[in-house]
Amino acid sequence: MNADNDVSPWWLRSIAVLLSPFRAPGYSIKRDHTNKFDALPTVAYQDLRDRIHNGDLLFCGGNFAFSKAIRYLSGGSRVSHVGIVYWWNDRLMLLESVETDGVRIVPVSQYVANYENSDKPYNGRLYLARDQRLYQAPRNASDVASSIHNPKVEQLLGAAATLLNKKFSFKDVLVFFLQGNTGRFLHEDNDEFLCSEFVARCYAGVGIDYPGDGRGFVAPEHIAMSEYIEVLVEIAG
Repeated sequence: MNADNDVSPWWLRSIAVLLSPFRAPGYSIKRDHTNKFDALPTVAYQDLRDRIHNGDLLFCGGNFAFSKAIRYLSGGSRVSHVGIVYWWNDRLMLLESVETDGVRIVPVSQYVANYENSDKPYNGRLYLARDQRLYQAPRNASDVASSIHNPKVEQLLGAAATLLNKKFSFKDVLVFFLQGNTGRFLHEDNDEFLCSEFVARCYAGVGIDYPGDGRGFVAPEHIAMSEYIEVLVEIAG
């Protein structure tokens, strides 16, 4: 995976300076982030597949301009995107909300080797995580199937299915960017989703909540910071 740790390029710092006169009194851009993504073991995707459970989370730390903006405003976070992993027959699929398509389903393998049909892996890092409130231990160590039949997981996936084809919220992106730089503007609930808003909405359907920034937003970093989220490994190609 291509790893770029510069999440505060000159253009982001310049925008922050330009917007500084509009900041709410006493507000400062977020400077802290979780260390759960530090010093993780790296496991090849093919060696990891059979250990993945329905409802696990795929966190991505992208090196794209939009990804860097999210990471910068999340305190220099390692992650900029999150989606829900589930098994469909013998394929691992990802439920996510992205700029190009809104809420969609894609094979996880596309992130590993063929992102957006580019014949290249995702430009960034990939991490597997699990919310312990959802996780149900297998009957046997190698029995992934038992997680497939976890009733809470089935309810979660049902909630996700009702949101398929919903739009990505570009308005929320703008508000998130202005809010993160100035401390002003309030997020309004709508039927369009950032990636983390989509995940939070699905998990809320089974009684699992992710506190956001206190002003209405849930970013990937906020989900990762939950005490119940265990980041298991970094995924290699």
